[in-house]
Amino acid sequence: MTNGLKVDFAGAIHKTAVLKELGRAHKYQATSWTAETIKALMRSAADRQISTRVHHSKKTSMMGRNIGKVISVGDDRWTIAIGTGVGGKQSVPYAKIQDEGGTTHPTVTKRMRGWAWFMYAKWKEERYKWLALTNKSKLDVVIPASRWFTSVIEEREPILSAQMQKNVVLQVAEIMGSGAVGIRSEIK
Repeated sequence: MTNGLKVDFAGAIHKTAVLKELGRAHKYQATSWTAETIKALMRSAADRQISTRVHHSKKTSMMGRNIGKVISVGDDRWTIAIGTGVGGKQSVPYAKIQDEGGTTHPTVTKRMRGWAWFMYAKWKEERYKWLALTNKSKLDVVIPASRWFTSVIEEREPILSAQMQKNVVLQVAEIMGSGAVGIRSEIK
């Protein structure tokens, strides 16, 4: 018989593995929230497009197609940027005015007049005829605020806060540290 001490380090090794995964767990949570938020923004943009096009065919809006993301990781800082013109996507100049509302002053062009005649011939609505016949070179167009972007972000911010709670991120890190494959976003 030998005298000695027997110590099981399995728990400590597991905790170390979990701590090593904290950064990845944070990134996973932020990335999954961002992906779901972009989907919600695309739906919101498409709903805005459909609701303003009573007589037009359903198509994906320019705003929805150009919502991008950038997740930056610094020393002790995370930054998530979401919007049009972000992450290599094309900037959509009217996205902000449709969200916040305001007045715009488009120039009346020959192409615009041709489009107005086309729409008048198709739908027989007087507003298209008046646009085609206007003597103005610039229009004053008042766009009401739709909050297509802001409302989605405000709705999803509490979800991000909940997903980034210490205990939630630690739970995700524990799953990653145990070598489990296929983490589900429903982890609470």
